[in-house]
Amino acid sequence: MKKYKTKGFKYTLFSIAILSVGVLIWSCTEKEAFRDGSEMNRQEQWIADLNFFENNYIPNSKTFSKDSILACQTLLDSLRKNVDGLSDNQIILGLSKAVAMANNGHTTIHLSEMNKIPVRFYWFADGLYIIKTDKASMKHLGSKVLEINSVGLERVYKKMKPHLSGIEGFKKFTASNYLNSPEILNGLGMANTDSLELTLLKENDTIIANFGTKKMPNTKYEYETWADLFPSSAETDSWSHVLGQSESLPLYLENMERGVSYSFMDTEKVAYFSINALWYNCEDFEGTIDEFIDTLKLKRDYNVILDLRYYTGGNFLIPTKLATEPPEIIDEDKKIYLITSSKTFSAGLVTAARIKYFAKEKIVVVGEKVGDNLKFWAEGEYYKLPYSGIKIQDSKYEHDWADDSFTLGRTFWVNAFYGVAAKDLEVDEKIPVSFEAYKNYRDPILEWILEHKK
Repeated sequence: MKKYKTKGFKYTLFSIAILSVGVLIWSCTEKEAFRDGSEMNRQEQWIADLNFFENNYIPNSKTFSKDSILACQTLLDSLRKNVDGLSDNQIILGLSKAVAMANNGHTTIHLSEMNKIPVRFYWFADGLYIIKTDKASMKHLGSKVLEINSVGLERVYKKMKPHLSGIEGFKKFTASNYLNSPEILNGLGMANTDSLELTLLKENDTIIANFGTKKMPNTKYEYETWADLFPSSAETDSWSHVLGQSESLPLYLENMERGVSYSFMDTEKVAYFSINALWYNCEDFEGTIDEFIDTLKLKRDYNVILDLRYYTGGNFLIPTKLATEPPEIIDEDKKIYLITSSKTFSAGLVTAARIKYFAKEKIVVVGEKVGDNLKFWAEGEYYKLPYSGIKIQDSKYEHDWADDSFTLGRTFWVNAFYGVAAKDLEVDEKIPVSFEAYKNYRDPILEWILEHKK
């Protein structure tokens, strides 16, 4: 039993948590006074926002190191001095670069609402592809993106990277949602504000295509670009999809919009459970897990697959049983196959860490590297800049799913009860998914598991 798990400590911790909430509620009632924006010109408003970021956000953020604070302040000084010569988009991207200096995936500015062309990308192992378009652009479905505004894709991404939060894999995931935005690329000095020119490769033909911005319906999952992998029937009136309306989707796509699903493959003796970031679409998340576990108790000679490849976050307390019970249920010679990717992030990463810890020698991690370090900061709040209205996410509490260290007042208090030392989430079998596999309705990860299971 680890330190800090005594009954008295739990009650003390609970009391501190309640007190902290009270202090937070009280502090939120204290509003800083701001001048009426109508009395200020553009330069004054931006300087006031930049000052607010430096004086209110940075001092209260726990994720900036001393070096990153100095670098951030230097960048803010440059933005203030040049505000008249910078466009709004350039200032916004400058701020996103400043926030990214915290080097923490949860400390970020979400830029998803900036304008976009009617094309949706997904970054596969073999490149960035168009998987969804409006009806007018459907001829470009399945095209590989080579250049944006005559600049090679990797060069564009390299220029965008300093403005993205998190580790490499998560940056690339985020970039796939930003590369179709003229406003974002304008902020990087690479585009005008309302159109993009794409150099595309389709089959053996190279095509130059121009796209103007267009407001599209049914974009409620816009930040979760993996959700575009599913050809939703609700989008057929406005969107076209590279997969069409097929009934032969692989298991990981079959019930994607439900967020939580399971299946027992009796012929293969495999129990499959999937969670993605749309888990809130499930009417009874906890009840679904209970149903799965109850059925698994009747099928102890099954291998278990827990698919978290698109679980980017949520409430990690709900699926705790999914980590603790299957290892105790299945036969000793059976395995628990944990599927991860760069989209396994936040609550998804926590759930993966707990699964590995409790599965012990039964665990086999397959797919790709998770989207964050096992030590990270989260459980934060949003700061809103007073004049631009830009929302900046900040992180208040530390997580340590590598060693399960706990520091009162620093560590997220729930971890005193649920924390584990998973050590790492290294992939035992790296299995990237290519566009070729995707468009042919294949899941190389599931195929590998079914081939190698006992």
